[in-house]
Amino acid sequence: MLWPGIFKLGKELELKRIDLEVVGMIKNCFVKLYDGRNMKVLELFAPEINDADKEHIINRLNETKVKKFEWLEYGIKIIFNEYLRPYSTKKIKSIIIDICDYFSEKYPGQKLHCQKCGNLNDLDVYSYGTASLAVCADCQKSSEIEIENINTETRYAPDNYFSGFIGSLLYSIPGILATIVMFVFLNALAAISSVLYVFLGIKGYKKFKGKTTRFGAFLIILSTLIMVGLGIILSYCVYIIKELGIFDIDMLIYILKIPEVQQEIIKNIAVSYIVSGVYLVFQLIKLMREWKTEITIKKAQEL
Repeated sequence: MLWPGIFKLGKELELKRIDLEVVGMIKNCFVKLYDGRNMKVLELFAPEINDADKEHIINRLNETKVKKFEWLEYGIKIIFNEYLRPYSTKKIKSIIIDICDYFSEKYPGQKLHCQKCGNLNDLDVYSYGTASLAVCADCQKSSEIEIENINTETRYAPDNYFSGFIGSLLYSIPGILATIVMFVFLNALAAISSVLYVFLGIKGYKKFKGKTTRFGAFLIILSTLIMVGLGIILSYCVYIIKELGIFDIDMLIYILKIPEVQQEIIKNIAVSYIVSGVYLVFQLIKLMREWKTEITIKKAQEL
């Protein structure tokens, strides 16, 4: 969703839209506007930017009490915080016009640098996946070929489900160690460490080049369930051995067969599944969006 304030500002500045951003050229500057969490963000790129230009911009921002910004190559990223109420779009518009007027007057007729090759060619605005860039025609054509090759490679990648599953299991082993340390030695709730299994399992699946599909997501879930349960059971084993003071396999098995102990283990596994499950669902939704979405090039559209 493109929020009303940004949409309205984009219309007033005669900008265009790419997904959740309004973008476009204002005089000889390239402008990007989008909403963040409790903020609006402006990225502005100029033909040139030196120390004197930076000082001018800083003075302008100080006048409107904008403190948060960072310098980019040939540009600046300005963050307008919105903790209590939306930041005034009129003030943002005034800042944009002032800065663009400044660069237009200082560097009249000078072109922007292509944000891919750096050449001073005629530019147009495209999105490459999630990044909106002002690029020249040559870079746009070469990028289309490159992205199509990447998409084809992803589309026809080998299954690698088994290796991905093994990688997910192997990378989750440190999660078992974390569970044991927390449960046995720190007297902490071992379920907290279950989040680590999700993070490590996904990382291991990717590292071992498991194919990114829904079945791949199922294998990550399966490895998480296995390793979380194994981590809790091993934690109880270490705890019992620590309490006994000796390693007696027969006594260990006897204690583990006690119904009350089994119920306690099952309860801890269930709590760990709930804790890890919430985080796992969040991560898998995020992953499935990445997996389903091929890289695309989009040209900026009218608002």
